[in-house]
Amino acid sequence: MKKHSHTQRMLLNMIITLLLITLAICGSIIVFSKSFDYTFNMIEEDQNRPTLPNVHTLQLQVDEQTTAQTLAKLLYDEQFIGNQFWFVVEAKLSDLEDDLYPGTYTISSNMTNHDIVKLLTTNPDTLEEVQFTIPEGFTITQIANRLEDKQIVSKAAFLNAIENKTYDYDFLKDIPEGGTYKLEGYLFPDTYRIHKNASAEEIVSIMLRRFEEITSRYNQYLYNSDYTLHDIVTIASIIEREAKLEEERPTISGVIYNRLNQQMKLQMCSTIQYALPERKQTLTYEDLSLDSPYNTYLHEGLPQGPICTPGESALRAAFMPEEHDYYYFVLEDASTSKHAFSQTAEEHNFYKTRYKQSQDINFVD
Repeated sequence: MKKHSHTQRMLLNMIITLLLITLAICGSIIVFSKSFDYTFNMIEEDQNRPTLPNVHTLQLQVDEQTTAQTLAKLLYDEQFIGNQFWFVVEAKLSDLEDDLYPGTYTISSNMTNHDIVKLLTTNPDTLEEVQFTIPEGFTITQIANRLEDKQIVSKAAFLNAIENKTYDYDFLKDIPEGGTYKLEGYLFPDTYRIHKNASAEEIVSIMLRRFEEITSRYNQYLYNSDYTLHDIVTIASIIEREAKLEEERPTISGVIYNRLNQQMKLQMCSTIQYALPERKQTLTYEDLSLDSPYNTYLHEGLPQGPICTPGESALRAAFMPEEHDYYYFVLEDASTSKHAFSQTAEEHNFYKTRYKQSQDINFVD
C-alpha cells in the first residue's frame, strides 16, 4: 500500500513538473512573441518615418559628454525618432558612445535611427561630400536641372520633394495657395556642401534653413512694413530679374513700391518671362497680352508669387527700398546694364525712344 502511494506521488510530481515546464515554455513563447512584435513595431515605425510628409532638420551639437540617452531624449522631444528605447539599443549595439565624433551635425526628420547613428559614428574627414552652387535668380526648375546635371538627385525626386512634402518652417505657413511652385523664391541661392547621399528633402530643407537665416536679419524691417514676407520675397524676385547692378537695386525697389502704392500696374517684363514656357531674349506684343496671373501688364498689384529665388542683395533692396519719385525705368546701356529712371510717362517714353530697349538683360538661354 505504501509502495503504491509512493508511485502515485511520483507520477503526480512528474505531471506537475511537466505542466510547469509546459507553462514555462508557453510563457517564454508568449513573452518572446510579444517582445518580437514590440521590437518589430519599433523597427517598422522607424523605417516608415522617411515617408512622412512634413520634413524638418535639426542642428545637433555633440561633445565628449554626449550620451546615447541624452541624444535619444533630444531627438525624441524634437520628433526625429519614434522611440527612445530602440534608439538607445541601436546606439549601444553600434558602440555609439565609444565611436562618437564631436561636432555639429545636421539631422533630417527623414533619416532612420540607423542613418543617424551611422552619421554620428563616422569620422567627418572620411565622409564623402558633394558641392553645388545655385546662382541668384534661378527658378525651382533650374535648380532641379542643376542638381540632376551634378548627379546629386534626380529632377523628378527634387520636384516631388517640392510638391508633395511639407517643411516645418514658420515663414512657409502664410504662403497663399496658387503659384507654379509653393516654394518658389524660398530656396536660398548659395554654395552648399552636403553628404553625397543626401535626399532631395534634406537639400530642400537645408536651402530653406539658409533662407530663414538670411531673412531673419531683416525682421525689424518686416515688422514695420505694410507688406507680408511673401510680398517682399515676390518683390525681391522681380528686383533680381530686373537689375544686375548692385547700386540700382534699391532704386528699382523704390519704383516697384511707388507703383504699388499708386495702384499702377507694375508692367515688369520679368514676370511675363516667368509665365512663358521658355524665356525669350525679346518679348513680343503678343507676349505682353498673355493671360496669366504673372502678367503684370494685364493685372494690377504683384504677380501670384515669386518668379525666381532672390539673393540677399535683392532681398535687402526689397526690405529697404530707396525713397524717391521715380515710377519708370528703362535700360540705358546693355553693355553696362545701367538703367535710366524717370518720374513721368512722357520722360519715360523719351528714354525708351532714345535707348531703344529691346532685350532682356537677364536673359538665360
